[in-house]
Amino acid sequence: MLVRRTLAWVVVAFGAGLAGGCGVPASKSPAPEGASKQLPEKQAGAAKNGADANAAARVPMIVYTHTLDVVVSDLDVATAEVDRLVAEHKGYVVQSEVRGDRGRWRAATYTLRIPVASDRAVRNAVLALGTPERNASEAQDVTEEFMDVEKRVKNLKEQEDKLNALLLEKRKEEKLEDIKSLMREIAQIRGEVERAQGRREYLLNRTTFATTNLSLREVKDYTPPTFGTQIGATFRTSWDAVLSAGQSVVLFAVALVPWAPVWGPVLVFALWQVRRWRAGRVPSPLLRAEPTTPAG
Repeated sequence: MLVRRTLAWVVVAFGAGLAGGCGVPASKSPAPEGASKQLPEKQAGAAKNGADANAAARVPMIVYTHTLDVVVSDLDVATAEVDRLVAEHKGYVVQSEVRGDRGRWRAATYTLRIPVASDRAVRNAVLALGTPERNASEAQDVTEEFMDVEKRVKNLKEQEDKLNALLLEKRKEEKLEDIKSLMREIAQIRGEVERAQGRREYLLNRTTFATTNLSLREVKDYTPPTFGTQIGATFRTSWDAVLSAGQSVVLFAVALVPWAPVWGPVLVFALWQVRRWRAGRVPSPLLRAEPTTPAG
């Protein structure tokens, strides 16, 4: 009897020990490693996307303008190459002009619009056509103006939508005069929206395409100027100005000849009046008083 009780207590104690050693609270079980990293990764991704969105919204809007003067040996070859470059890089020509005759001094001027992505490549190719005399660039930041226009367009559209909704309500109950007044206000807002959208499109075009003012001058066997050649060029320029002034005087005199019946009598009358005036100022000898001698 005593042995049975002892064995029963041993079995109970052994079972209690197993239960105490193996039982682990569910709340203290470790979480999977992937789950612990999932939330911080999502937060980091959201923060990165937000930063990218802000950076995209703050991309600078720059208007690029270039002025290029290039001396070329063959103007026909140079102009053909300019046209090819514009077509290849999907740009367009705003204005072009060729002056002079073959065998004489000739020049060409262009106003080009080139996509900003191809701007540098086109500029380098144009400068390689000959000897650059001028290479100037200007950049204008219009980011703030563009953002203001964007906000203005958004606000005007919201105001227009509210007025249109109000117009639908007033058509059911208001007078005709009130409806007409509201329609005039809507038309005014619509005009402001279109003007703001036009300005926005203009800024987008100016920042998408760079403007290049190109001047090509044809000079056979061109060599860069030295101090001596500059002196000679200055003298020739001055002498040409003298000859041009003399030619202008001669041409003016020739142009007056057909008008001689008109200005001839006027000139004769003017000369006669001048002679009368001068004659009136000089006293006649007969009118001069003879000096009197005292008597005695």
